[in-house]
Amino acid sequence: MEVLFIKFNYKDMLNQYLTNIFIFLNNLYNLYFNIKGEGSTTLINDIKMSIDNLNSIYRELSFLIKKIGGYPIMNLEEIKNISTIKEISSKDYTPKDAINLLLNDFNVINSMNNQVGEYAIKSYDLRSINLTIKINQYIQDIIYSLKRNI
Repeated sequence: MEVLFIKFNYKDMLNQYLTNIFIFLNNLYNLYFNIKGEGSTTLINDIKMSIDNLNSIYRELSFLIKKIGGYPIMNLEEIKNISTIKEISSKDYTPKDAINLLLNDFNVINSMNNQVGEYAIKSYDLRSINLTIKINQYIQDIIYSLKRNI
C-alpha cells in the first residue's frame, strides 16, 4: 500500500508518520483486550511487546519533530484526519483476523518508514536515519513473529 502525504514538508511527513503510529497503537490496545480464541495468548504477548516498542518509537519521533522546529500533533481530531491508518472497532477478534489487521497496518508503517528514511538520507539527517533503521528492524521482527502465528 502506497502512502500519500498531505503536504511535502518534512515536519508534516514526520507528523503524518506520528499520527499513523498513534492510531496503530490505539488499534493494538484494542486488539490486546479483545482477541479471543485458540492461539490468542501468544498473540497477546506479541501485541504487548509491540505496544512497548511503539510507545518508545512514538516518544522518539515526537522529540525528533520538536528538535527540527515542529510540533508533534497531539490533537485527537487532527490525528484522525491526518492518519492514513484507520481505527478499528471494539469487538471480539480471532487471532487470524487480528494478525491480518496488524500486518496491513504494519505495511503502512513500513512504507512510511521507508519514505522518511529516503528523505533523511537525501537530507543527511543522521538522527532520522538512525530512528528509521531502528524502526525497520523492529517492524521486520514483529512481522516475522506475526507470520509464524498464522
